[in-house]
Amino acid sequence: MSTCLFWAGPVQSQRSSPCSNQNQERPSSNRREVVNRESGLRFQIPANYHTELRRDSGNSRKLSIVVRNPADVAFMECAERERMRGYGHQVSDVIVSLEPRPSNVRNVRDIVREVAQSGGGQIVSGESGFTTIAGREAVVYTVQTVYPERHRYARLIHPNGRYIVNISTGDYGERIDPIDLQVMNLIMSSMAIEF
Repeated sequence: MSTCLFWAGPVQSQRSSPCSNQNQERPSSNRREVVNRESGLRFQIPANYHTELRRDSGNSRKLSIVVRNPADVAFMECAERERMRGYGHQVSDVIVSLEPRPSNVRNVRDIVREVAQSGGGQIVSGESGFTTIAGREAVVYTVQTVYPERHRYARLIHPNGRYIVNISTGDYGERIDPIDLQVMNLIMSSMAIEF
């Protein structure tokens, strides 16, 4: 007859995260203007939202203005204090960026062709079209990747011809938060470009 002994140590419970960004704050009905003189971009955002200016370290000609929900700002501050890993991927910002225009892009239709050929995702049918932003022809489209991620883009050629203005938001999964889309639409409708 054999005896089997099982050692049972203390059970470690999974500690819940002290930081949460599950409940996005509603955009304020009050507006404030964001102006970047270097790029000539001017647009409105909800007064309760925050902005951050970023430069691409690999490309000094790429400039981004990150527009962030106050709940995500508080989450990022908490996650940094708590030394959480990968917390930056848990927020969904609206980003306005200025990127060098590729030489093969002469108009917004070329932008659509470039996206279709890049293989970075599939343009969602019925969620794309041409419009006007800041008095310029623009293209608006949604891309779904296999990852899965879904992103909404509005792109136009800067009046100086050297850059593409890109307004975007997105998130993991197959839907984009309606609050982010609302803020993106506000930016698009209030955009002005001075050069």
